[in-house]
Amino acid sequence: MGLRNKIGLSRHRRATIAATGALVLLLASPARAQENDAPPAATLAADYRLTNADGDRVCPLVLSDKPEGRRGGGAERYAVALDRAACAAILFSVDIASWAPGPGNSIRLHSPDGALVAEFTEGVGGTWEALREGDGVYFLVNPHLADPGLRAADLVGAWDLAETAGKPICRLELTDAEAGGGTFRVRLAATCPARLAAQVPERWRLDGGSLVLLGAGGDGLRFAAQEDGGWEKVPPDEGTPLLLSRP
Repeated sequence: MGLRNKIGLSRHRRATIAATGALVLLLASPARAQENDAPPAATLAADYRLTNADGDRVCPLVLSDKPEGRRGGGAERYAVALDRAACAAILFSVDIASWAPGPGNSIRLHSPDGALVAEFTEGVGGTWEALREGDGVYFLVNPHLADPGLRAADLVGAWDLAETAGKPICRLELTDAEAGGGTFRVRLAATCPARLAAQVPERWRLDGGSLVLLGAGGDGLRFAAQEDGGWEKVPPDEGTPLLLSRP
């Protein structure tokens, strides 16, 4: 092989290596961009309450901004403190070892080996929500961000239940009659459709910034406050959309 051919081949190899490196950087850039979208840990570090959808299982925990010194899910992981005994009712709590902030102010809980246990996306009223496949919906509530002026007495009275805004299907009354365990009685003012019979509430209570309606079997519907003064069932894409508004 002549000297000119060797030089040409060497240049070709260098060009190929440079192009390959550029391609690797290009493919990696979206992952880097997504990681950079995560907020600083200090903006989310705080005391939280981890609860199930019904709000009858509560696990107090603290998300620290102290690094764990390990990386998981493409982000630095941080310390989590929780009372294991108090959290035993939420089964997956035994797997929680650290956390990391994610894009869009999401909160990711990790196991000791860095596997993702649950990812909570930010909702309203200081509440984050996560859906665990085969398990159910869970919430992280920051009580310091919940509406400090919201009291149970503010919600007492008549409310219209609707699947579509402006088209009530039945009316109920949130009373101040105590029903035990921090709950109050619900009184139906009009018959609800048969398809909602299993969801008709008997009790209600406030849980942080959320309104929880509890049925006879203890099943609950969680509602988040809306800007217009009404309430919407969360998560909204699960089952039948339900809205609460003043008549």
